[in-house]
Amino acid sequence: MTHLDRRSKNKRKSKANAARIIVNSVIRLEKRVWKVAQLRDVDAFAELVPSDAVMIFQSGILSQPEYLATMDQRTISSYELRNIRGYMPNAKTVILHYEALRLGQEAGKIFPEGTVIESTTWIKRGRRWVAVLNQETPIHSPRISQTS
Repeated sequence: MTHLDRRSKNKRKSKANAARIIVNSVIRLEKRVWKVAQLRDVDAFAELVPSDAVMIFQSGILSQPEYLATMDQRTISSYELRNIRGYMPNAKTVILHYEALRLGQEAGKIFPEGTVIESTTWIKRGRRWVAVLNQETPIHSPRISQTS
């Protein structure tokens, strides 16, 4: 292996380590979004999720201002986030995906049962990471056919 080959390999490792550190910090921000949503902390939520963000739920599509306006109608009793993974398609974007189980209600209606797959796109604006797109997709258990 030549000196240039080693240097190139070390540079790739360094970039991979930097990306891993960034993804882990964004995962912490994602967990914070869930916590402040549960607490109905409008200011903290708005700091993490900017006004041009979009959230796609089973109940419909909401902009950040619409979400904030209805935050007091939403109660997240409990939640569990599992298998959080992320990657960086470029230096200013992190895409996370994971499973979420959440219990609560919105406008008096209980959240749909079951686990959902969540995907959130975070972008770097200036010196901060913000969540600009979140989508939940329900996971339906496969139906088992019964034969007689």
